[in-house]
Parts: sequence; C-alpha cells; structure tokens
Amino acid sequence: MLCSLSVDDLSSDVDWDQVDESLSYARRANAVALVHAHVPGETISIQAIEGMLLLAEQHHLDFVGHDELDRDHEPRAGLALAFDDQATDKWYELRELFLVHEAKVTFYLTRFHNYTDEMKAQMAQLAADGHAIEAHSVDHLNADAYVRAHGLDAYLTDEIVPSFEILKTAGYAPTAFAFPFGVASESTYNAVLAQPGVERIRLSPGSCPY
Repeated sequence: MLCSLSVDDLSSDVDWDQVDESLSYARRANAVALVHAHVPGETISIQAIEGMLLLAEQHHLDFVGHDELDRDHEPRAGLALAFDDQATDKWYELRELFLVHEAKVTFYLTRFHNYTDEMKAQMAQLAADGHAIEAHSVDHLNADAYVRAHGLDAYLTDEIVPSFEILKTAGYAPTAFAFPFGVASESTYNAVLAQPGVERIRLSPGSCPY
C-alpha cells in the first residue's frame, strides 16, 4: 500500500514543511517519499514541480517510479512523484524539465478509452523516456460511492479490471492502482489488491491506514 501526499498548490493548501520533512525522513531512513499532483499550471504550479525536483536533489534522493516500489528492488532513499488523470499535453510540456533533472515520474491514467491518437503518442514518448505508466480507473469514479450504488463486484468488473487491460493492450505493464480522489474503504482496497496483477495500491492520508 502506498500513501501519498498531494502537492497541488494551486487547487489546495500544501503543507510544504510536511513535504520537506517527508523528504528528510526518506533520506534518513533510506525510504521513498510519495507525492502526487494532477494538472501542471492548473492544479499545481510549474514552480512547485521544479521545486520538488530541486528539493529531491538537495536531499540527495533518487527519482523512483511506482513500478520500482517492491521487494525486487534494493531499498534506497528516493522521491516518487506521480501525476494523475489525463492531462497528457501538460505533462508532455514538462518532458524537457524531467530530462534535465534526470527525473523519473509515474503517470496514473484514467479514461484511456477516450484518449486521442495524439494523447496516446504523448504518453508513449513519456514512457519511452523511462517514466512509469499505471492505472487510475476507467472513468475516475469515487470507489465508495460506486460500491454503495452497484456493489463491490461491479466496481471491480467495471472500473478496475478494464483499466489494467486497456493499458496492457496499449503495450504498458501496469502493476499499481491509484484510487480516484485517494479514497476507498478497507474492504474495497483489499479487494482491489487481491486482483491478479495488482501489486500495489495508492491512497491519500485520509484513507491510508498508516
């Protein structure tokens, strides 16, 4: 289970002292700090993104993809920065910034069935640059609300399984799932973790059990 802090400074208040402390702890504990954002220039400022990259470098942290957060990889102090949803054009505009800093990030994709050829090409190039591609549901629906309305089996069938299958068909190898809005009940996230091929899930502090 991955617990991630939001750094969307344009759409919410960010406790930068908490973020800095999480990076300091990652360095001291040889651990990985997890933060996420959404739309560059809309929910998170470009200055904040560059600031995160610089802060990671100042703390001597490696840039780690969410596909590397397992027991098969050697423990190391790192920053795992992720971007959610479908802002492919905004993410693509950051390509040179990531290359300059030799930064690997993770993109959690939703509504992939609606992507245009241009959007798919942008993500293919970002993946070729070394960034990780993971699943973020089919239609970005609130997990708990969907389960209450339709049941847990329907949520798994409608929102989880297809979100992995469509990315695999496109040539990616997703193994992680980020819940929309960062929320899910214990029974829901345990059911998702039990799905074949799902090795890790990502939640926000409100739903994360630790």
